[in-house]
Amino acid sequence: MSAERIFLAFLECQKNEDPDFKVELQSLVQSRDQDDDLQTDSSSGALFHRCLETDGPQPIVNEDLCRRIGAQLAEMGDRFQLEDRIKSEVVESLVHDILSERLTEKRFEDAVRSSLDNLPAGLDMERATLVVAMSLTSRVASNVPNLLQSCFTTALNFIQRNCRSSLGQLTNQG
Repeated sequence: MSAERIFLAFLECQKNEDPDFKVELQSLVQSRDQDDDLQTDSSSGALFHRCLETDGPQPIVNEDLCRRIGAQLAEMGDRFQLEDRIKSEVVESLVHDILSERLTEKRFEDAVRSSLDNLPAGLDMERATLVVAMSLTSRVASNVPNLLQSCFTTALNFIQRNCRSSLGQLTNQG
């Protein structure tokens, strides 16, 4: 399953009306689509993406499933934001790190971990990690829209390394 497509769907589901954010998000989606080949399954009409940047077998990604999963994760992220679980100081620190070109995956991981400390007990920690990483990216881009690409790339690398199991479970529940 494509972590990238789920992440993009998450961002598209965010309740952000800032026109600059929307422009940056559309630019990000278009830049990512250039690496994919969009196909339609003639039997179901479902949209699929075939990644073109890898050698060997090409994974097919169900776009509708990615959108549903992204929407589910966005709902969870909205709850975290409504409950003020992700502190603005953490977001501001990430913005500063990106602007000063010091954002590393390790720094991003530290920001995610510090935000996890504010979450209620009993959550699936890997899924919560996934949502916090995506929410931090959304919040950074909400503050400074032109930082979306940079934060997205760092967060996507983090997600691909740390949240595979959760993404697999979500896909299987699809």
